[in-house]
Amino acid sequence: MKRAIKPLAVFIAMLGSGAALAQKTEIPAELLDLDRQRCMTDCVPGFGEETCKPLCECTVAEFKKRLDFDKYLDLSAQLSRNELTAENRGFLDSVAKYCTAQLDKAGVPVGGGK
Repeated sequence: MKRAIKPLAVFIAMLGSGAALAQKTEIPAELLDLDRQRCMTDCVPGFGEETCKPLCECTVAEFKKRLDFDKYLDLSAQLSRNELTAENRGFLDSVAKYCTAQLDKAGVPVGGGK
């Protein structure tokens, strides 16, 4: 049985010290991989893998492109508390619209279910 990776454990192991956190500007790949896995877990039951794989890839790529590490941590903390600021809600909406449009252009079905 595959063991689930604990995001906090990965985060702590990667950073090591407060100095590492202050110097980090890019989002660590391990955290983006966890976001990709969570996206797939949440998406596939409703929409199927054919839709979710490119949608989740796009979403994670946009996080990497548009967010620095500090903004990413802030967004992650807000999501975990289910308390998004208007700015972060707008950011997530823009990513969702962009990625949905990209899938539509590629002819990937978006919507309906499996």
